[in-house]
Amino acid sequence: MEYLHDVLRAGEAARRTAVPNDPTGTGGRRAYEAHVRTLRELHIEREGWARLVHGRLELVCNADRSMAMGVMVGDAATGQASLFPKNGRRRGAATGQVTQANEGEGAAQVQTALFVAGAGPRGVSLSEEEAAALKTWFLLSYRTKVGDAVRVGCELSRPKRFVDGFVVEWGRRIPLPALTMDGIEPLNDDGPGEIDIPVDFR
Repeated sequence: MEYLHDVLRAGEAARRTAVPNDPTGTGGRRAYEAHVRTLRELHIEREGWARLVHGRLELVCNADRSMAMGVMVGDAATGQASLFPKNGRRRGAATGQVTQANEGEGAAQVQTALFVAGAGPRGVSLSEEEAAALKTWFLLSYRTKVGDAVRVGCELSRPKRFVDGFVVEWGRRIPLPALTMDGIEPLNDDGPGEIDIPVDFR
């Protein structure tokens, strides 16, 4: 859990590399990629975890393959213990499968061929029994701009019930302190004046 703010910082840094002429959604996509990569790198290097692809879910799992962790965008309730957060975007069947496994209902639903296909370098594949018993948590985050700073509400939570693409109940939630980052600077901003670059013509 000590690495989770580092994961969010990496995502925010990656988001800020997007410039106005990038395709729509570039910043969010880069943030997601950095979240997944940093979550994996920190847990693989420091905890001996392994890369795991569960259907289309990009996860990292512990050495005994009993617990996995991924990332998810939440809503404004994220990180607030008195409120009930939901995922900010509709998610696919793989999230439903890990939710069923979290509640011990995964045995009839697992598709182990998908796990094997996505093992990749430094990755693992799960047996049917391991996939059915896997407990999957998500680093849920919600980003808002506050003046010139960014506030990221966050929590580590385990989905319990999944309906129509959304988590409607959590088995356990661990709200984390919000992360605040200062210094948002627009890229490609050269200031109000033009820049003169002397060129010698020959």
